[in-house]
Amino acid sequence: MSRYVIDASVLIQYFIVQPYTPQAKALIENLAVGDQLYIPEFCLLECANVFWKEVRFRGMAQLQAERMISEMLTLPLQMQPVYNLLPQALQIGLAHQLAVYDSLYIALALSLNCPLVTVDDRPGKRDRPGKRDRTHHRFFCDVNCLASP
Repeated sequence: MSRYVIDASVLIQYFIVQPYTPQAKALIENLAVGDQLYIPEFCLLECANVFWKEVRFRGMAQLQAERMISEMLTLPLQMQPVYNLLPQALQIGLAHQLAVYDSLYIALALSLNCPLVTVDDRPGKRDRPGKRDRTHHRFFCDVNCLASP
């Protein structure tokens, strides 16, 4: 049984075909065999906003977005509250020039002592401490290097 914190970039690729969709699907499908995927409580909101953008600006049918949200809500993800993580997320964000919502994923991974999986490599994020696993095309943040700012 494996445990990971995943961010919205991974969860979105489960629903919307992108370069790492096969890997995202594999992570989600492994929930059926006992793996656990943790998300901060706002991750679903981030995903819903992506679906909204797909409908509004990229021509996705509203019904398709509604179905994706319905399916997302059925996934057995371990949703975690973030209020206790805010102080640490602020410290991480300031120390590593990351937005607090990105830092919350890192703080959650630290608190659970498990890897953070993301495929988000936008400018400014790809330089954060960690290592790229090119075999699996996932980014595993070395959260231990962020334990103290």
